[in-house]
Amino acid sequence: MKKSTLLAFTAAVLFGSGVFHVNAASATFDDPLLLPNPAKVPTTGSVVLVPVASPQAVQGIHEFVKAWENAEKHIALAESKKNNHQALTKEEAKWLHSKDKHNYADYFRKHSLGYVHGQETALNWNGENRNKNEYSYYTFPKYDKDQGYTNSYGYNVLRSMVDRMNELLQKQKAVGGPLTDEEAQALEDAMLDIMAQDQEHVSNEELRYYMNEAVWFATKQTVKNMSAEEPSVGDMHEINLREAIQTDN
Repeated sequence: MKKSTLLAFTAAVLFGSGVFHVNAASATFDDPLLLPNPAKVPTTGSVVLVPVASPQAVQGIHEFVKAWENAEKHIALAESKKNNHQALTKEEAKWLHSKDKHNYADYFRKHSLGYVHGQETALNWNGENRNKNEYSYYTFPKYDKDQGYTNSYGYNVLRSMVDRMNELLQKQKAVGGPLTDEEAQALEDAMLDIMAQDQEHVSNEELRYYMNEAVWFATKQTVKNMSAEEPSVGDMHEINLREAIQTDN
């Protein structure tokens, strides 16, 4: 099992007894998240109990985007000095090295997809745990060795949101990470828009939890991974990129 998948699976188990109420044992024959393409997705009541994006997910997105912006500013300054044949500090060299190793968008993709697969395994979506759970799949469409099981509803929704989020972040990576507060805010808003658009059609509270948790998990793990490769907090300071480059030149 890949490390990211193991982390996501562990998170699913841990949160199952805590705030997020993840309960793999709830995956039964009438579980709407397990069923393939249910004709009707039942609601849990007329009152929506979960915000479109949970406070944890919103905060996770904000910290993720601001950390990416901060990294891009320091990297741009270090690259400017390098191109002008100026000596780099130890911290500046580490910023350039961190860029060569990994990227915020790539780490997010790794952890978000790992989370989806962790839930797929924990909740037996798509028959991932066939012959391992206390019940069998005999009442569902038969397993085809080439096609596998029909994707479960929960998997379809969660993977769709994650794929859209990763498409957005990969496009941002292609043009360069956010360098200004305006660019960072635009990216943050775009990520929240994807969550809002996808959750708008999801009335199942359990699935909405997973959608929020997927984003929270991926953003937190990404910031954690990148912080280990970047200069420590004590070495970092807020910079005005335009002024810093003009000063060096």
